[in-house]
Amino acid sequence: MEPTERKMKILEAVVEAYIKSGDPIGSKAICDVLDFNVSSATVRNDMAELAGLGLLEQPHTSSGRVPTELGYRVYIDDLMKPQPLGKRELTAIKDKLDMSSDTPEKLLETAADILSRITGCAAAATSPPGENALIRHVRFVHTGSYTAMAVLITSLGSVKPKLFRCEYSVTPSLLEMFDKAINERLTGMPVTAVTPAFIQSTAISFGDMSMIMPSVLLAVSEAAKEASADGTAIRGQENLFSMPELDPADGKKVMELLGQPRELNKLISAAEARSGALIGSELSHPALKNLSVIAANYTAAPQCTGSLALIGPLRMNYPKVISTLAGVADVVGESLSELLDI
Repeated sequence: MEPTERKMKILEAVVEAYIKSGDPIGSKAICDVLDFNVSSATVRNDMAELAGLGLLEQPHTSSGRVPTELGYRVYIDDLMKPQPLGKRELTAIKDKLDMSSDTPEKLLETAADILSRITGCAAAATSPPGENALIRHVRFVHTGSYTAMAVLITSLGSVKPKLFRCEYSVTPSLLEMFDKAINERLTGMPVTAVTPAFIQSTAISFGDMSMIMPSVLLAVSEAAKEASADGTAIRGQENLFSMPELDPADGKKVMELLGQPRELNKLISAAEARSGALIGSELSHPALKNLSVIAANYTAAPQCTGSLALIGPLRMNYPKVISTLAGVADVVGESLSELLDI
């Protein structure tokens, strides 16, 4: 075995032993798990060279070695071996998604919950970009003598209800008229096309009906605006506080970040572009310096894609976590496709 290959196997063994124990790893412990014969002295020398390369470090003079951030990066990119979920596990996840998810939003919330429970990390699920959605239908529901609800349904399965009030009595026949008039003009339109200018021109086009349409059109406009926004479901945030790697002083900052979908989505996108993982300082947030963001894409159709992500400690079981995320992403794509009848 070439010296470089041997050193990489030793690095792999150190990372995996440290992930399991959390304690610095000595040369004897590495000799016990290697699948080739080598002396403890050789391992010790190789570990010293790996430390010189910035891949390992020694927390204390008399202790063993632990991976550095660079060591983790080399492990993730070049050394780790996938640990995919089994068929039985994937089937159980799909059954759970299908039983508890009657809308895309609920499906993604369930997926995030499943991931947080399986991995012990915080989990996020982003919805397909709302800007790609088309208006499938607008339904009207009678709620009171002077009130009704507009329910906008998109091609991505998003359902956005908006209550509106009228200055006149709302009757079933009037709601039928709203249904016909609105859907003739909006069905098949991109939700992003329902702009103030479009609403104004549409109101004018109703002619004599325009006097009774303002509250209806305003409700539909607000529903379309909500449908065009990207949604993010977060679950398992409390798991972060049980991780010794997270400095309590940073906990509040991490929670604030998780509450900012736009910033979180930037990190998720960056992680997808970097072998599915951003670790430590790569996250460019001081509060996340001891954490990792693992991300995977799901696809139900070319224009119906989103992401799943996990936020956990730098010392995590990357082969298992990354494979689990990939497996759940595949199931989410399949379930979402079936739900939307794509």
